[in-house]
Amino acid sequence: MPGFDDLVDQERPVRLIKAALRNGNIPHAFLFTGPKGTGKKTAALAFAMECNCLTAQQANPAAGGAVNDNIPYYRNAPCGTCRSCLKISAGAHPDIHLVKPAGTILKVEQIRDLCRRLALKPNEAILRLAVIDDAHLMNAEAGNTLLKTLEEPPDSTVFVLTALQASDLLPTIVSRCRHIRFNPISNRSLASFLTEKFGLIATEADVIAAMSGGSFSIAAAMAESGWIKKRNWIIHQVEYLSRNPIRYALAFSETLSKNKKWLTDAFNIMKIWYRDILISQFSPEKVVNKDLLEKIQKTTSLSSVEKMLFNIDAIELAEQNILSNANARITLDALALTLFGEQS
Repeated sequence: MPGFDDLVDQERPVRLIKAALRNGNIPHAFLFTGPKGTGKKTAALAFAMECNCLTAQQANPAAGGAVNDNIPYYRNAPCGTCRSCLKISAGAHPDIHLVKPAGTILKVEQIRDLCRRLALKPNEAILRLAVIDDAHLMNAEAGNTLLKTLEEPPDSTVFVLTALQASDLLPTIVSRCRHIRFNPISNRSLASFLTEKFGLIATEADVIAAMSGGSFSIAAAMAESGWIKKRNWIIHQVEYLSRNPIRYALAFSETLSKNKKWLTDAFNIMKIWYRDILISQFSPEKVVNKDLLEKIQKTTSLSSVEKMLFNIDAIELAEQNILSNANARITLDALALTLFGEQS
């Protein structure tokens, strides 16, 4: 089926959406939650395609008959080639409205503009769709504006809100949506994607898959940014901090402080490195950096459990302090000096 075939590891969400389409039990609003890059927006557009496919309508005349407040039911898969399907695939359908955050927030003006457009009659769609991507980024005013429309939704219109988790939205909005949870993508599927699309070797693909949080988009961004090379540099620096003069530790912190956008990744890489050293003693198969297993096992013999746990705590504290707007250079200097003494 066009659209739904692009979804990976989402058997249950797809089954629930298809059941609603077949039975005519389509709500006025869906809430798709789950990690970034798991196919929530793809599923919303596949839903729109199935509802408005011209070929499917001809094959199933009953699709035009409303059974739920002017919302019809559908029993035929979309063709993917009719005028409506092609417009939806190209993002050019006049009745499929997609609202995305303006920067880091969904502004009330965006929601008001959407509501004004939905107050008009659909141009050509049987079932109009309003997709609000990253709905968890709505501020309170935007959320309350949307709530008024959800309480009295326009005819022949379905809302699809996507978010990381339901708790990030107003409870009154969640209560008016049918909630469908999307799964993190399996490491196996992510690794296969990375080897096929980016040509990564299997061990590197496995590492990025394990670090990407079950997200296609994050995994792709890591592969495109040369994440493996950055990881290797971080680990090399950490591994040799205590073997070099103290000025190398301070140079390391200075370099990190000049790359603030990459600090979160750097912290995660360091924590996983120390975690791998700990776990390799008991369950080497659970090591994340599998391509560095030999190096990890050599390091294990030189490291105490207490010191590794202490280092992980120090990294987490530095991360929290920077999130609280502490001076990045001072915080990173303190962290580097802590790690500098890791073998003492």
